[in-house]
Amino acid sequence: MNDTLHILIVGNDPGLAAEFHAALVGVPGWVTVTHTASNWQEALETAVNRRPQLICVQMDRDTRELRSFAREIHSAVPHTAVAAIYRPDQWATNELESGVVIDLLRSQIQDFLRRPLASTELRQLFDRVFLVRTVPVSSLGKVVSFISNKGGVGKSTLSVNAACALAQRHPGQVLLVDASLQLGICALMLNITPPNTLVDAVRQKERLDETLIRRLAGPHSSGLHLLAAPPDAVTASEVDDASVARVLNLARRCYQYVIVDTFPMLDATVISILDLSDLGYIVLQGTAPSLVGAMRFLPVLDGIGFPRERERIVLNRNYKSFPGNLTQLDIEDRLGRPIDYTFPYAKQLLMAGNTGEPYILRGNRWFGFGRAMAGMVNEIESGSAIRAEVAEPEGPDVPDVPPDVPLVRKATA
Repeated sequence: MNDTLHILIVGNDPGLAAEFHAALVGVPGWVTVTHTASNWQEALETAVNRRPQLICVQMDRDTRELRSFAREIHSAVPHTAVAAIYRPDQWATNELESGVVIDLLRSQIQDFLRRPLASTELRQLFDRVFLVRTVPVSSLGKVVSFISNKGGVGKSTLSVNAACALAQRHPGQVLLVDASLQLGICALMLNITPPNTLVDAVRQKERLDETLIRRLAGPHSSGLHLLAAPPDAVTASEVDDASVARVLNLARRCYQYVIVDTFPMLDATVISILDLSDLGYIVLQGTAPSLVGAMRFLPVLDGIGFPRERERIVLNRNYKSFPGNLTQLDIEDRLGRPIDYTFPYAKQLLMAGNTGEPYILRGNRWFGFGRAMAGMVNEIESGSAIRAEVAEPEGPDVPDVPPDVPLVRKATA
């Protein structure tokens, strides 16, 4: 790196700056200038005046002031990265790796350093920060999650097919993360046996970077890469919200699109995924139990602060029509929200799931399911929502909608 890297070291420990400088000696290839501040006000003034690329802050057990400081820095100097420096012996086992990390990430803390400071970790931090600083934010990959509070609605089917459709347009630039930790079936639906899973990424957290993420992800013939779910529930217990957040943050730096299939429950891990998601597709069926569940689920998403502009409602007709079947208008009326995408029933889709060959790779892409999926993928690429208004047949004697019947009658921005 030819440019000078300005670093602000914040803390009241008199030995912190000396420890930092000693670690810098073992980091070749970087021209650095350091500044120091002993309190929050001095640090904020120095940051505004000096405009450092990196601020490294001493972290205490009470993180409230640190979170407030990070938010002020993000507002005053938004292109400056903030890293927290901590001592592992300050924390109980797994305490730091749980809610503390998530809270700090939400408060604009981008990274962490352990004391005593080591040259290797400092170099790795510089590499991560330098990569982020040299890539425009708009160029970082999009994180797209498929969520539901009920199993069996076809969430995994949609996430796998969306990832495959994107990968055909962007080979090698799509990562599918199976975060349905205890019931993940993405590998089965792709008919591959991945050599690694999400657990392997978590176990490598000390040296996990963009290169390792790509090595751990298994390739598929469609062009996508898969980071599969853990093999069993016992192993899945090693994966927590903090580790998933770290994996996704790294993945979006080396993939254009990160598609996440989630577990059908709003736990800490799913909330962490939503925090990082540019779009969240909320999948439901047109049945009364699924509709009632969605009516309860949507207010909860509002309660945790997931913005409505990032939400999309997806009606998945993954079952045959039957007498008394709820229409789209019925569902929209009860939800008080429009349906953004409707996917019709397709027998071939079920067959594709059984054979491990995603429907979108062989099915009709111009009508029915394929046409709805094309609209969804277009939105993921462009970031612009297109709502499909669908005219649905009514009455018990109407035959099932075949996959080659046009789905979209009119689209409005």
